[in-house]
Amino acid sequence: MVVVISAFGLLLWIAFLLVALVLAGTFWLLSNLILWLMDLKPRLAGPKSQPNARPTTAAGPKRNAPRVSNRPAAKIKPASAAHAAADIWPKWTASHRQSVDLELTLWQEKFDALDSSRHDS
Repeated sequence: MVVVISAFGLLLWIAFLLVALVLAGTFWLLSNLILWLMDLKPRLAGPKSQPNARPTTAAGPKRNAPRVSNRPAAKIKPASAAHAAADIWPKWTASHRQSVDLELTLWQEKFDALDSSRHDS
């Protein structure tokens, strides 16, 4: 009995939502139809009676030419390679390269050990 009542209530709720959807769709359709007809009325008389969408603006005053600078252009000095490398890459020192090489060697040894155990089996 409880299942029948809950199923009936669910069907009523779905019917209510369906009616609400149909009413909202009808309202939307009618409002768009009215707006379309209002927009279409000036076009029925012909294309010349349609107002211009882009109004033309009056020309503004003539712009002044940009000023020419009297200062000479700055000379670009090339930086020396050692100075630029030291400023940009301060971590690439001899001790850093040595520690990176040591770490790569350890990784290579571990990889070779894994690879050799795979071939032995």
